[in-house]
Amino acid sequence: MTLAARLTTPAAGDPDIHVAGMSVLLRQLLSLQDAGIAEVTLPDPLLATVPADPRLHLRLISDTAEPPILTAPVGLVWHRMLPRRLVQAGYRGDIRAAPLEPGEFVVAVTDAPGARAATDLLFAALLKATDGIISRRINRKISLQVTRRVIDTGLTPNQMTVIALAIGLAGIGGVLRWGVGGLVPGALLLQAQSILDGCDGEISRLKYIRSRLGEWLDQVGDDVVNVGFFAAASWVLWQDGSTLAGWLGLVGTVLHLVYQVALYAALVLRGGGSGSITSIRWWGQTDHVAPPAGSGGTLRLVKETVELAGRRDFFTFLYLPAALLGMTEIALAWCAIIFSVSGITTGLQWLLRGGPEPAVRTS
Repeated sequence: MTLAARLTTPAAGDPDIHVAGMSVLLRQLLSLQDAGIAEVTLPDPLLATVPADPRLHLRLISDTAEPPILTAPVGLVWHRMLPRRLVQAGYRGDIRAAPLEPGEFVVAVTDAPGARAATDLLFAALLKATDGIISRRINRKISLQVTRRVIDTGLTPNQMTVIALAIGLAGIGGVLRWGVGGLVPGALLLQAQSILDGCDGEISRLKYIRSRLGEWLDQVGDDVVNVGFFAAASWVLWQDGSTLAGWLGLVGTVLHLVYQVALYAALVLRGGGSGSITSIRWWGQTDHVAPPAGSGGTLRLVKETVELAGRRDFFTFLYLPAALLGMTEIALAWCAIIFSVSGITTGLQWLLRGGPEPAVRTS
């Protein structure tokens, strides 16, 4: 059965006004397509106004006998995941009448102030429960501002990934070039890479631009910067006389490479060739669910703190205060622990359980 939707008139808002890089009408169509809708009925006058866009693969028609599962007037902006959730839940009817979950919205955009308000809602919806502590407190606040300033340009997610990667490689190069004296500026560039690394995903979600190349570019780029900066910092400190840094660098680099081999094999063999870690599920992995306020106890707090400290946003940030204090070995030791645990656990899962299982992707 073809999943169909219908956009109707009279319009609730201005379908031609731009919100976060595209017209409201195009945003409605791409959001429906993202939900699995294959056919959209539009009034005749609107059909001629739909912009030619390579992202659109929908069948656009003026009339059909296929009963629509979702309907809505043109000129609305809604949470990007709303149509997908409604389709998955089996909802049938007008999107405006659908029950909304916390954070979801449906607004009519009629003028410039309304477009700015809708843009604010779309950007607020980019915040993720899975963001680490540094992402929530620092990185995401800056990356969202950067994305706001480039969303109306032609900058693509892949181009942003390359920009971030170049900054990360510059940080590695600075450490190798200037030695211990390059650790602070190198750590600053690494943190800038970590911040901009969030922009490619934000642009991708706002503009419905996804590609397998982009997934692999983002994943491999992060891995190269992670192990590259770690190895470079370890090397220059070892050259400066730190035996501890040398051993940390050797063990951490080897086990991080084990992790990368295990991960890439999993993505190719279990994730259908996707470059996104959301395409696979390791044994024991659970979905992140934010606990209710005040729930749990000391043990839960300790567990969540350790998990947050093991995320990339935290260990890349840790280099900066450690380098400023002249204690970069602390950051190296923490990264070595993370890389070692990742390498050992993923390697053992391949040896003992045949690798991870495919996962159903929801975003």
